[in-house]
Amino acid sequence: MKKKSIIQNIFFNTFGSIFYYGCQWLITVLVVRIAGYEEGGNYNLAMTFTAGLGIFALYNTRQFQVSDVTGDYLDKTYISTRILSSATALLACLFALIFNDYSSYQFMIIIMYMLFKIGEAIVDVFHGIDQKAGRMDLVCYSFITRGILMLASFCGVLYVTKNQVYAVLAMAATTFAVIFAYDIPMANRFRDREKERELFKSVGKEQVKKLMVVLFPLVVVGVTNNLSVTLPKVFLERFLGTEALGYYSSVATPSTVVQLAASTVFVPLLTPLASRLHADDWDGFNSILKKVSIAFVAAFAVAMIGSFLFGDWFLKLLFEDIDDYTYLFVPVVASALLISINASLFSVCTVLREIKGQVAVGITGLVISVLSSIVAIQAIGMDGVIVSLYLSLGIQVIMEVFIIIHKIKVMRS
Repeated sequence: MKKKSIIQNIFFNTFGSIFYYGCQWLITVLVVRIAGYEEGGNYNLAMTFTAGLGIFALYNTRQFQVSDVTGDYLDKTYISTRILSSATALLACLFALIFNDYSSYQFMIIIMYMLFKIGEAIVDVFHGIDQKAGRMDLVCYSFITRGILMLASFCGVLYVTKNQVYAVLAMAATTFAVIFAYDIPMANRFRDREKERELFKSVGKEQVKKLMVVLFPLVVVGVTNNLSVTLPKVFLERFLGTEALGYYSSVATPSTVVQLAASTVFVPLLTPLASRLHADDWDGFNSILKKVSIAFVAAFAVAMIGSFLFGDWFLKLLFEDIDDYTYLFVPVVASALLISINASLFSVCTVLREIKGQVAVGITGLVISVLSSIVAIQAIGMDGVIVSLYLSLGIQVIMEVFIIIHKIKVMRS
């Protein structure tokens, strides 16, 4: 099957991702419209509680997988690793819930949402196969189909039953239906499964063990990096209550579309970036990084101007009784852009196989996030979430830039 061009892959990935996560954002809006701010808080509690576990389920494999241009590991090895990490994440979620005093209703919402996150983790490894084959149009169609079914099933079931447990379960069920009916068959077209099966018999178990060990530091990085972003909201719920989290999340969730638009452009570039690195084409490697940097600057300018001009009007159009919190929108959009920049820099570090530096950055960001959240949220309320994000993300970005520059100098010498 003919590969799509880099520009086409960027378009398909960006459009599909924005559509899918736009549907996720709409759910956070409609759950408030259908069932109120408390249910909105419960939904965001489930999102926040499972965020780090979802990162573990992904095992931070995608960047490593699509930059494996020499085929060091079998596709079946990547798939097996993802199944193991997903099962572990589900067990960890059940274990972690034992030590929290959530109601049985919240407990079940979180479990159902964790199943949904595992679905996202499983489909991601097959999307990695599509990406290496240069066919991100297939990824786009999956995003669109899952987004529509996810939105329709959640909102329809919630409206009829008024029970979020059933709604999230329906969302998870439609996700797995698309995975088995579409994503797995599409990805399998790019695999020689018979050959893989024979090779896996002899090297598979050792490859899985080796890959799990190699990727574990990246998992630590992924979890710490995610927790540094989500823990401020956990502390907000603990200190100010579920309703406060519902209001903050209502303001913040539109910014995820901005974050996605800024970061998805980079994802299809990981494989060509790795190819240029493998070929010692440093001019080509640096050219990609420069173009992405310019794109981020442009995205930042457009997002900040747009949020300043239309943010207040947009939020009031979507939500009732939100007037006292719309001032948060502009700083939240800025933090979303920082998150996307941070994630992209981590991806560059993965392509460069700079692992130790990423671990140091992730741990530093987590420590700063926890300390600043505890102090700032209790002192200044919701504004403390923004302060914490700026501090942790800003320091991480600065550290990553220095690490990347140093790594390139060492490799070129």
